[in-house]
Amino acid sequence: HSKVPCEIFEQLMDRSEKESYFESQTSGSVYDPLIDEDAVCCICNDGECSNSNVILFCDMCNLAVHQDCYGVPFIPEGQWLCRRCLNSPSKPVDCVLCPSKAGAFKQTECNRWVHVLCALWVPEVHFSNPVFLEPIDSINEIPAARWKLTCYICRRREGACIQCVRTNCYTAFHVTCAQQAGLHMKIETYQDEAGNSTVKNVAFCDIHTPADSDVTPLIRRVNDESDAEEGKKVKRKSILLDKKLQQKLKKKFSCEAGANAPIVNIPHINEDKMDEILNLVDIDDKEEFFERLKAYWTLKRQARNGVPLLRRLQVSHTRTHTMADEETVDKDQLVKCQRLRHDLERARLLVELIRKREKRKKEQLKVAQHLMEMELCPLSYILNRTLDLIFARDTEELFHEPVNADEVFCYLYRATILLK
Repeated sequence: HSKVPCEIFEQLMDRSEKESYFESQTSGSVYDPLIDEDAVCCICNDGECSNSNVILFCDMCNLAVHQDCYGVPFIPEGQWLCRRCLNSPSKPVDCVLCPSKAGAFKQTECNRWVHVLCALWVPEVHFSNPVFLEPIDSINEIPAARWKLTCYICRRREGACIQCVRTNCYTAFHVTCAQQAGLHMKIETYQDEAGNSTVKNVAFCDIHTPADSDVTPLIRRVNDESDAEEGKKVKRKSILLDKKLQQKLKKKFSCEAGANAPIVNIPHINEDKMDEILNLVDIDDKEEFFERLKAYWTLKRQARNGVPLLRRLQVSHTRTHTMADEETVDKDQLVKCQRLRHDLERARLLVELIRKREKRKKEQLKVAQHLMEMELCPLSYILNRTLDLIFARDTEELFHEPVNADEVFCYLYRATILLK
């Protein structure tokens, strides 16, 4: 087989992408990623969002996160990938602080991986950049005792656990295990004695869940009554109330996410366009070459969950609005622009009125200052006023530096005549 230059191969891939895109536009089979409208953020477990804090979906793993929770201050244009899919798309990653292999990851300063949720709840861990929430640092500041704790939910001694905040309760659990088990986990804000606002993470085990909590734990511990009757030491054992938690924990520790992967539309090109593309290369067995090219191209698209390889096609690729929806969006934007212009005009008029008010206040202040000087130091005010008039008459600045009358004859006489 003859070699195909890199430039020709790149041209073939580019042409294939474009033809596949035009084919999908013509047939109406545009790739639409499966987005759950009832999805919740995997970090805060909340589905509410606003215009400034929307829920983003990773185009590769379909991860759902809030902008503020994951550190994305600006909504990206076109394709958006989470940090795990961007930096390690084919290799599964492990969290340093828990055994879970799913969720929203960020990297540490030493290129290790940590859940954003774990970094928020483990007290010794911090973010170097509080806006972008990366990189994660201070992992080495976690005490050795925290690494030795055993999670009472998954019964594993891996990573770093947190403990129940109830006094004299030392129940330990992973942050991700607690979220999956539905434990009471809240970030509360309170004021200290100095009046400063302080944020505190509050997490309870299933026994000490507050009575007014809005969550119901999926796990609870009960006392073994048979042992208590015989006078033996009472032991606690964990009982799962719902099978959902068992399924969640199994899925959580599995690195295979094939069941959660969105359906991928494999690119397709009709035969006529295929012949045109084959004419761009001069080799012996064109059909076999194109089959290999198509196989490579299909694998690349599958690895990206059907997202186009060309970035300039990703913007059009993610547009799923109909024409009616686009017109509605344009009208809404026009109304918002008109309202914004009206508000800016009102703000301009208000600023102009403030400028005039401050100018009058300045004039009134000068008048009050003159009146005060005349009442307190009338002679000084009159002398200063006289000097100002004298300087105004001396346009050539001849008498700014007066000399001795002995040096210049009739100096005072000439000055008197000039003042008259």
